[in-house]
Amino acid sequence: LGASRAALRPHGCAELAEQYSVVRAEAMLRERRKQLTHVLSDASLQALPEFHDRVRVLQRLGYLDSEKAVTLKGRVLCEINSTQDELVASELVFSGVLEGLSPGEAIALVSALVFQEKSDVEPDLLAAPALSVARKQLWELTRATAVVAREEGLPVDPDEAVAEALHPGLMQVVHEWAVGTPFAAICELTDIMEGSIVRAVVRLDQACRELQDAARVMGNTNLFQQMQAASDAIKRDVVFAASLYVA
Repeated sequence: LGASRAALRPHGCAELAEQYSVVRAEAMLRERRKQLTHVLSDASLQALPEFHDRVRVLQRLGYLDSEKAVTLKGRVLCEINSTQDELVASELVFSGVLEGLSPGEAIALVSALVFQEKSDVEPDLLAAPALSVARKQLWELTRATAVVAREEGLPVDPDEAVAEALHPGLMQVVHEWAVGTPFAAICELTDIMEGSIVRAVVRLDQACRELQDAARVMGNTNLFQQMQAASDAIKRDVVFAASLYVA
């Protein structure tokens, strides 16, 4: 096959490389023309109404001003990237729900925004009444945010938005871990696999760092210290042990 290809007339042409460059450049120009044609077409503008709807949501919630410039709340929102719904996480920070919670309770509440799996075991929060109240407030806050989005034209069902954004399956587990309960004991509190628990706690530590950055932007010393203490509480033992598979 190689010999047959080498015997073809184009392979014997002294200007093959130059001619190939011309053909390649022409193909690239055709592709570029195709892209520009799409940009100028009506199809590329289909998402524009939704974009304007989302801008209105951000303006109404105070993340953009009337001139669409980013506000302090918008800057705080930009610091949060590790949750299921960054907008809800930012609303949580500004709502004051975290105030008055212990570091363990606060990070357990945040876990509902970070944990991505579903559990059939309802967390038992009787031993942490403040966390139970905060959970209800977070659910109401999430629904209220979704209602604003729906009112501004986005196809959002508030109840579905709450179910998608908040997964409380590890709230009790994270709270117990933060107060020093052994790993084997917290695994008995849930039907979530051990590996999923470890991954969720590691992601929670990342969320703590992001919320600390948000606190710096806000100038909120209490939030910064709360998240720092929460990070210290969960960063221990087997969850943060070096992997046996890493040299």
